[in-house]
Amino acid sequence: MVRKGSEQGMEFSLILFIFPIVVVVTSIIGFLLFRKWFVMPLLTFIVFALLMMSIFNDSFLIWLILYTILSIIVSYPMKFIWKLSK
Repeated sequence: MVRKGSEQGMEFSLILFIFPIVVVVTSIIGFLLFRKWFVMPLLTFIVFALLMMSIFNDSFLIWLILYTILSIIVSYPMKFIWKLSK
Protein backbone atom coordinates (compact mmCIF):
# COMPACT_ATOMS: atom_id res chain seq x y z
CA MET A 1 0.00 0.00 0.00
CA VAL A 2 1.39 3.37 -1.02
CA ARG A 3 1.06 6.14 1.52
CA LYS A 4 -0.11 9.59 0.58
CA GLY A 5 1.96 12.66 1.39
CA SER A 6 -0.38 13.90 4.10
CA GLU A 7 -0.28 10.53 5.91
CA GLN A 8 3.52 10.59 5.94
CA GLY A 9 3.48 14.17 7.22
CA MET A 10 1.13 13.25 10.04
CA GLU A 11 3.27 10.24 11.01
CA PHE A 12 6.37 12.45 10.95
CA SER A 13 4.65 15.02 13.19
CA LEU A 14 3.62 12.31 15.64
CA ILE A 15 7.09 10.80 15.86
CA LEU A 16 9.07 14.02 16.01
CA PHE A 17 6.82 16.38 17.99
CA ILE A 18 3.75 14.84 19.64
CA PHE A 19 5.23 11.63 21.08
CA PRO A 20 8.23 13.36 22.74
CA ILE A 21 5.95 15.94 24.37
CA VAL A 22 3.65 13.16 25.60
CA VAL A 23 6.64 11.21 26.96
CA VAL A 24 7.99 14.22 28.87
CA VAL A 25 4.62 15.17 30.35
CA THR A 26 3.67 11.61 31.31
CA SER A 27 7.13 11.01 32.80
CA ILE A 28 6.73 14.02 35.09
CA ILE A 29 3.16 13.13 36.06
CA GLY A 30 4.06 9.46 36.49
CA PHE A 31 6.94 10.29 38.80
CA LEU A 32 4.71 12.53 40.89
CA LEU A 33 2.13 9.73 41.16
CA PHE A 34 4.42 6.74 41.80
CA ARG A 35 7.51 8.43 43.34
CA LYS A 36 9.70 5.86 41.58
CA TRP A 37 11.95 7.03 38.75
CA PHE A 38 11.97 3.71 36.86
CA VAL A 39 8.20 3.21 36.53
CA MET A 40 7.56 5.63 33.67
CA PRO A 41 10.54 4.57 31.52
CA LEU A 42 9.33 0.98 31.89
CA LEU A 43 5.76 1.92 30.97
CA THR A 44 7.05 4.04 28.08
CA PHE A 45 8.98 1.07 26.75
CA ILE A 46 5.97 -1.25 27.05
CA VAL A 47 3.50 1.18 25.45
CA PHE A 48 5.73 2.07 22.52
CA ALA A 49 6.71 -1.58 22.01
CA LEU A 50 3.01 -2.41 21.70
CA LEU A 51 2.57 0.48 19.26
CA MET A 52 5.54 -0.76 17.25
CA MET A 53 4.06 -4.23 16.98
CA SER A 54 0.51 -3.14 16.23
CA ILE A 55 0.64 0.14 14.30
CA PHE A 56 4.18 0.91 13.19
CA ASN A 57 6.79 -1.42 11.72
CA ASP A 58 10.20 -2.63 12.92
CA SER A 59 11.87 0.60 11.85
CA PHE A 60 10.10 2.23 14.83
CA LEU A 61 12.52 0.38 17.14
CA ILE A 62 14.99 3.28 17.16
CA TRP A 63 12.20 5.63 18.25
CA LEU A 64 11.18 3.15 20.94
CA ILE A 65 14.71 3.28 22.34
CA LEU A 66 14.93 7.07 22.06
CA TYR A 67 11.59 7.64 23.81
CA THR A 68 12.63 5.29 26.62
CA ILE A 69 15.92 7.18 27.02
CA LEU A 70 14.00 10.48 27.00
CA SER A 71 11.75 9.16 29.75
CA ILE A 72 14.82 8.17 31.80
CA ILE A 73 16.37 11.61 31.21
CA VAL A 74 13.20 13.23 32.57
CA SER A 75 12.36 10.78 35.39
CA TYR A 76 15.74 10.26 37.00
CA PRO A 77 16.50 13.95 37.68
CA MET A 78 12.96 14.29 39.06
CA LYS A 79 14.09 11.97 41.87
CA PHE A 80 16.74 14.45 42.95
CA ILE A 81 14.53 17.49 42.43
CA TRP A 82 11.90 15.83 44.61
CA LYS A 83 14.46 15.15 47.39
CA LEU A 84 15.77 18.73 47.26
CA SER A 85 12.29 20.19 47.51
CA LYS A 86 11.55 18.33 50.75
